[in-house]
Amino acid sequence: MTPQPTQIQRLPDAISVQWNDGHQSEYSYQLLRQKCPCARCQSEKSDKNPLRLLPTDPLSKNLTLVDIQRVGRYAIRLIWADGHKTGIYTFEFLRSL
Repeated sequence: MTPQPTQIQRLPDAISVQWNDGHQSEYSYQLLRQKCPCARCQSEKSDKNPLRLLPTDPLSKNLTLVDIQRVGRYAIRLIWADGHKTGIYTFEFLRSL
């Protein structure tokens, strides 16, 4: 069974997740954008070279997270200041990062 977050905190350049199994994780905004699971981001990666990570673009230095929304009991959605909001990060996926 995938651990569930008990607390999710937005930090200046990362999110911190406290899990119900006692583990604590911190994910930088840059990592979260590079690993975005949405169809558009996944398509950009696979269209060019499936083994290459998305390039670090100028936005990654100034990423601003506007909101974190729960999606049912299995995921969170991150809302970015640049309008990107289609990435749904399952708890299982987050723990694998």
